[in-house]
Amino acid sequence: MDAQAPPRERGPGYARIVTTRWAFVPSAPLLAVPDDPSLAPVRDAARSAVSRLIGDATAVTVLDGSADGAAYDERAGGDLRDFGLDIRAGGQRGELGLAHTLGAWLLDDAGWRGPRAYVSSLAEVPSALLVVADGYACVNDLSPLGFDPRGQKAQAEIVEVLASAVPEALCSLDMESALRLGCTGAPSLAVAGRMAAGRGWRGAVTYDDAPLGIGYWVATWESGDPSA
Repeated sequence: MDAQAPPRERGPGYARIVTTRWAFVPSAPLLAVPDDPSLAPVRDAARSAVSRLIGDATAVTVLDGSADGAAYDERAGGDLRDFGLDIRAGGQRGELGLAHTLGAWLLDDAGWRGPRAYVSSLAEVPSALLVVADGYACVNDLSPLGFDPRGQKAQAEIVEVLASAVPEALCSLDMESALRLGCTGAPSLAVAGRMAAGRGWRGAVTYDDAPLGIGYWVATWESGDPSA
């Protein structure tokens, strides 16, 4: 049997490549109803994105940029009773709003048992970030705000930004216009964009539709950053 080669020494220039993974998913309550067929495709895409997100993660951060001042750990939980659904997710403390609760449900569903943080802002780049954010609520005739071509155009533009992974474009969102057109996820996108700016990312959109009249997307971003 050949002798095993000794391990190569790591010189002063050695750097370990740490992959940062982010996922963008919608905050639709019916996402958490596995037997509801109306959102089956987006649910499947979100599950796949979260499964990849947690693959080699040591902790997961869930972002809802509209939850002012939110800062909770894995002890926090939430429910969907306000939406007529007898569904609970996360920990025992009932502190989470809708988007964070949907993020908790996706993590529970994926079998994640590690540390979690539910936040509304970011002080550093998380290695595993779940951005829970809806698109525009005026993209077709089913939309809560009715159809508005401005919303349809803006929705398509954000999907393109998510696909091409250009965080600087998220930083320049017209927040007033986005909120007026029903894009409740705009604050989350802006927070994520500001934190991601200046890094190189690879992006992919695995879902883009509006089955209930609100723009939903599922996207993944990955960045390889040398870490000593």
